[in-house]
Amino acid sequence: MAGGLQSDVLARLRAEGGAALVAALAALLARTAPARLALIAHGVANNDRPGVVRAAHSLRSSAANLGALDLAAAAEAIETLAESERAWSDAERREQAATLVSERWSEVADSVRRLAAAHVEPS
Repeated sequence: MAGGLQSDVLARLRAEGGAALVAALAALLARTAPARLALIAHGVANNDRPGVVRAAHSLRSSAANLGALDLAAAAEAIETLAESERAWSDAERREQAATLVSERWSEVADSVRRLAAAHVEPS
């Protein structure tokens, strides 16, 4: 694992779409993750289950596509938690799940940003 990213996933992406694809996916994740994390934190604080489900689902997909599998798993866990009214009622569990997502992002953020730096948006 390179900086929390699965090297086999990155290698497959490079083989299928080249370095530009990897950089584009990294740029997307780098650009959207902070907002998704903020929406998750806001949803947890304000009991907005649907908002957490949407933000976590989007974060999970983007993370998995790039090989940030620990981040994807943490996002999936809070998404699943928010889908269950009973599980969601445990405030401590909600807070722990949100913290874990943020921690997992912190573990891969630098690697994602480095990969994204290679991406140049077309004019």
